Amino acid sequence: MARPRQVLDEEILVAARACFIEHGASVSTEAIAARLGVSGPALLKRFGTKRELLKAAFSVGRPPPWLPMVEAGPDERELTVQIRELAGTIDAFFREMVPAFAVLREAGLTPEELRGENQQVPAPARASLAMAGWFRRAQEQGKLREGDPSVMASLFLAGIQHRYFLAHVTNQRVPTEAEDPWLERMVDIFWRGVAPEAGHGKHGR
Repeated sequence: MARPRQVLDEEILVAARACFIEHGASVSTEAIAARLGVSGPALLKRFGTKRELLKAAFSVGRPPPWLPMVEAGPDERELTVQIRELAGTIDAFFREMVPAFAVLREAGLTPEELRGENQQVPAPARASLAMAGWFRRAQEQGKLREGDPSVMASLFLAGIQHRYFLAHVTNQRVPTEAEDPWLERMVDIFWRGVAPEAGHGKHGR
């Protein structure tokens, strides 16, 4: 008799994300399990319920994976290089996550579930605060002009997110950067607004 196939948690989450996005929150655990070649009960043994599996698949209530990168910076490299790096990483996150919003809405997750375990600082708020801290530290290093770092953070994050939300509500596809270097243009325009004024700072270095 063949032994049951062993799958890693990450394999389960990847398959679950794909199934939820393709079929919605109502997709059966059996359909997800079939994609993995395991049984439905074996799948739920790992995560308890389909709702918990959905939350794990989309990291509901958890900080975004790019947060440590923001909290650790900026470093000593040229600032424009770092801003482009951050923009690319955050852009990739939203490219993957925005299609999930319809699934989360359909699932009817509560505000408490979306906020996560840390009720004092919900994940989106923590990410926004961390981004503001990144710009504040860049200012302290003399690499940015004066101005409210929280406004800089809001403009930067909103600029990256906007086209994904627009594509989601209009059911349009967002071109890749290879097809249309939109992100490069956005970062260039953003930098012109926050770069040190002539004769001040280190001009991004």
